[in-house]
Amino acid sequence: MKKILLLAVLLLLATQLPVSVEAAGQAVILNNHTGFFDSLGYYHVVGEVQNTGDGALQYVKITATFYDSGGTVVATSFTYTMIEILHAGQKSPFDVFLFDKAQSAKVDHYALSVSYDQSGGLPVGLEILSHSKYEDLIGWIHVVGEIKNIGDREAHYVKVVATFYDSAGKVVGAFFGYSDPEDLAPGQKAPFEILLQEDRAKLVTTYALEAQSSEYNIIPEFPTIAILPIVVLLALCVLRVRLLHKRNRVP
Repeated sequence: MKKILLLAVLLLLATQLPVSVEAAGQAVILNNHTGFFDSLGYYHVVGEVQNTGDGALQYVKITATFYDSGGTVVATSFTYTMIEILHAGQKSPFDVFLFDKAQSAKVDHYALSVSYDQSGGLPVGLEILSHSKYEDLIGWIHVVGEIKNIGDREAHYVKVVATFYDSAGKVVGAFFGYSDPEDLAPGQKAPFEILLQEDRAKLVTTYALEAQSSEYNIIPEFPTIAILPIVVLLALCVLRVRLLHKRNRVP
């Protein structure tokens, strides 16, 4: 049995040694975006981008092309994800804003595209300790919480981003705020607050938070897809061990 276990370890090491494929991120616009007119008559498209690759991304740009009911282009606009560097598996919301009332009034539908650059990743160094939401007297949603620098150096411009969803999982709003203060020393905690206006707040059933600073990423609340190959390899090795043990078993 010891020989079989040793063989399993050697098989795992052998599959890990020739890793010559460079990690690369890939941005995908999720199919939960929505378009709407705000209270001033401007058109917005809010949604989410996810990095489905195994490397980090930066400058993730979302471009919206707006059409009238006849299919004629009436405007175009762009924005960037609210989280600047997207790690493997990480999501970020976006809000494409058409800052033209006259052209906004003509919009019937839209199309989205995404572009991005590869990036180096950030180490984990931020943790959201707690958070909650409430609605004020005029109908605005407030998301309040506390974030901590768990790294070993100062974190600058600590930004917390909220994505708001309706009961069907569609994105109905997105906004961000900064910790107060914005720069956190190692071990320092600070509150944050994010607001969502009343015309979108009434659609919200759930929300999700992401955070990032110039130096650190947040502790992920999901298993990154980068670890999946290792899990698969371990499962294959266990299966190989069981098969070999069965073959070598004395009848």
